[in-house]
Amino acid sequence: SQAAPWYIRPVPFRIVAIIVCVAVLIFTRARAALGLMLAALDHLLPPRRLATGPGHWVVFIVDWLAPPLAGTLLAFVLLHALRHKRLLEAERAASGVLAERLAGTERRQALWVIAAAVAHDLKNPLHNLQLLVEELEADPRQVSDILPRLRDNVLRATERLSEMSRAGQAPEETAGPVDLLAVLEDMKARLSSAASLSRSAVVVECPRGLSVRADSLALRSAVENVAANALEALHARGRGGKLILRARGEDSGRVELLVEDDGPGIPEPVRARLFTPFVSGSSGGTGLGLAIARALARAGGGDLVCADPSPGHTRFRFTFNGLAAQSA
Repeated sequence: SQAAPWYIRPVPFRIVAIIVCVAVLIFTRARAALGLMLAALDHLLPPRRLATGPGHWVVFIVDWLAPPLAGTLLAFVLLHALRHKRLLEAERAASGVLAERLAGTERRQALWVIAAAVAHDLKNPLHNLQLLVEELEADPRQVSDILPRLRDNVLRATERLSEMSRAGQAPEETAGPVDLLAVLEDMKARLSSAASLSRSAVVVECPRGLSVRADSLALRSAVENVAANALEALHARGRGGKLILRARGEDSGRVELLVEDDGPGIPEPVRARLFTPFVSGSSGGTGLGLAIARALARAGGGDLVCADPSPGHTRFRFTFNGLAAQSA
């Protein structure tokens, strides 16, 4: 049979003997003190009153019963304290083991989340590469038009990996002026294959000269994640639609960017946890696109919210720091 844990085994006899001896020694001293008390009591009360009546029982209890009872009580207290100490040490040891196992689990989960994020960020450029290859197979004469787009998507995949390698840097180390119109026009070109597949139109509405202070790669990745989700929803609906990227400056110096589509909207059960990692409204989604987009926006001092989840006019709103707000 398996032995009981050390902290609940019976206390060895030698420890009990030592505790009892210590208790007897202490209360031998206590009995001497009680003797002095009785001697003082002799001076206060006549001896005949102490030899008979209630006084006799007081002397008997104080002289013979109190020291053994007190010694037994002290031994019980010491044994209980020893047992409590052992239990406390065992709980601390168990807590240490549990904390170590929990830390290991958290490390494994963190690695898994990072791997999933890398896979998600590489999904869009790899999907576009697949579409471009299919176009090239269908019409090899388009090689001169498709080859630059193939090269651009390979560059995008490299940029995503570069973003991950720079994730530990402070935002001010990578932030700089970004021409928002140029970024949105470039994104429109990148999304052209996905837009054609979903039979959707991508429209950019942004005034010239509107700039923000942000990490260019992070801004592209954040906005593209939201735009790609919208095109996937339009493709799943099966009858095309429109995706609008609308930017404008605010009086406060901030810049607002709206990503709007006329798709099926966001399912009601998902809306409350829209930015929670691994929560997706589609069967094939990873549930990381919006979570990554919000994290990238906030890392640069901006934000991302869902302004309207309704069907027909789903709207996400980015806010970024404008150059005027930074200089102020």
